[in-house]
Amino acid sequence: MSKRLHIALVGNPNSGKSSLFNCLTGLNQKVGNFPGVTVDKKTGSTNLPSGEAEIIDLPGTYSLYPRRLDEWVSYRVLLGQDIKVRPDVVVAVADASNLKRNLLFCTQLIDLKIPVVIALTMMDLANKKGIKIDIAELERELGVPVVVINPRKQKGIPQLKKAMEQTGQGLYKPPVKDFIDNKALAATSIEEVKRLRSELSDYSAIHYLINHESFELDSATQSRIEDIEKRNNFNPTKTQAEEILQRYARIKHIMQVSVSEPDPLQKSLLTEKIDNILLHRRWGYLILLAVLFVLFQSVFWLASYPMDWIDGGTASFSGWLSSILPQSNWSDLLVNGIV
Repeated sequence: MSKRLHIALVGNPNSGKSSLFNCLTGLNQKVGNFPGVTVDKKTGSTNLPSGEAEIIDLPGTYSLYPRRLDEWVSYRVLLGQDIKVRPDVVVAVADASNLKRNLLFCTQLIDLKIPVVIALTMMDLANKKGIKIDIAELERELGVPVVVINPRKQKGIPQLKKAMEQTGQGLYKPPVKDFIDNKALAATSIEEVKRLRSELSDYSAIHYLINHESFELDSATQSRIEDIEKRNNFNPTKTQAEEILQRYARIKHIMQVSVSEPDPLQKSLLTEKIDNILLHRRWGYLILLAVLFVLFQSVFWLASYPMDWIDGGTASFSGWLSSILPQSNWSDLLVNGIV
């Protein structure tokens, strides 16, 4: 590598991101704070095939619409607003057992036109649920590398490191076509923002319109973006809602062509059949009485074994006491009364 890569790990909370960070960095970790906030900043280093790379574990977030302080930290880094943290590659950690929910955030990252690698975790849990994922088809649909990993068992880590390095070297380019038609959300406003900041993608321009007050922009740029919003009647709430609907519509298509899941209708049909028998207006009562009869009989039948053992043990113990104790009222009370 010509330079040391800086790699950011992002993902939904509980997606396995921290486990991956620990797996990649081992003991080479540092914990600090992001400037101006009390959110932990976890960094470390890892060895890639051709050199060392720096890893930063960004706080978990569900989407690029932050609400909590830690989500704002991740958001600012991903939108290029943190001058001290500028990742060359973003690894989006996604839970394979809840892929649909995780893909929302992943596709938002892809539309930022930043180098992205998707690391699929919890594939074993997905398999237990009967979920099968066609990784090659998922890669084709998303346009970015997808690697299956298990950080706890060190599975897929060499392949992930290779994908991170190749993406950082530019061998994998961000998709030219947006995941959704972002320009249709606010075409005129997006074009005008991009005249101010030509390096922005259409989707990044939308976020400049929504959150420019929180960005590190000079007063002239801030004023111009505010003017663009007013002249074009830009509605951030409506834009966000339309974007989410578009994304889930496209994600639905991806799930259909690259993921196979157990048919919930079959499970419900089996449940209905059992319910129809057990809750039948006539047979249901007979089944209930039969179950109660079996339970009643089993209690006495099963209890007879320990009762016989207890009686036998008590009789043996009583006989033994009679043989060793002298004749008296106290021994009679102990042997024939207490025992």
